[in-house]
Amino acid sequence: MAEANHLRQFLLLVFVLLLPCFALWTVSSGPLAVPAIGFVNSVLTAWLPQIVDTLYVDGQRALLMTRFGETGGTLIPLSEASEQLGFPVNPSVLSYSLPFYTALHFATQRDNYLNTWIIGVLVLYPLMALGLLSVCLKTLMVGLGRALFQQPDAWVPDPNLIGLLYQVNVLLVPTLAPVMIWLWQSRETPLLRNMLRFTQVAGDPPAAT
Repeated sequence: MAEANHLRQFLLLVFVLLLPCFALWTVSSGPLAVPAIGFVNSVLTAWLPQIVDTLYVDGQRALLMTRFGETGGTLIPLSEASEQLGFPVNPSVLSYSLPFYTALHFATQRDNYLNTWIIGVLVLYPLMALGLLSVCLKTLMVGLGRALFQQPDAWVPDPNLIGLLYQVNVLLVPTLAPVMIWLWQSRETPLLRNMLRFTQVAGDPPAAT
């Protein structure tokens, strides 16, 4: 059947493309996250200027530097500390949506590949930035404790809300968002049209004899 052939071809191409896409992502996950890191750095330094000094790329990870030092497990102002307190942040827990989406996109037969792929990536990056923001908030909550919530001039979300946002943005969005974008962009492709037609036929009741 044409439906089965399209599906087999798609699954085979996805498997073939996943390997080089994720290999490339493995060696470039840090640079790929630079736009999201730059955005989150601007947001955090403007939102929590007494807490966050900077967020920057450090190899394949990011470093979230605070305006605190630490001595004997106690937070102290950075002006009194010999070393600055910072926390590593792993953007790859979010950026894997890019190679996943890329494999789905280019494994699907379509008339226009590059333009629609760019649009999909442009949709993924804001989601990645929001996810990275929630990761940084959780990192600050765990690392600084009450100091994060005692800022007089800044509203900080409740710990339960920070935890919920972290779970949604790390566990669900990087997997579901590429699939949803792919489904929307592929709705007129032969693969999805045939699959939809097959589903409708399979769901029809058998004719009476």
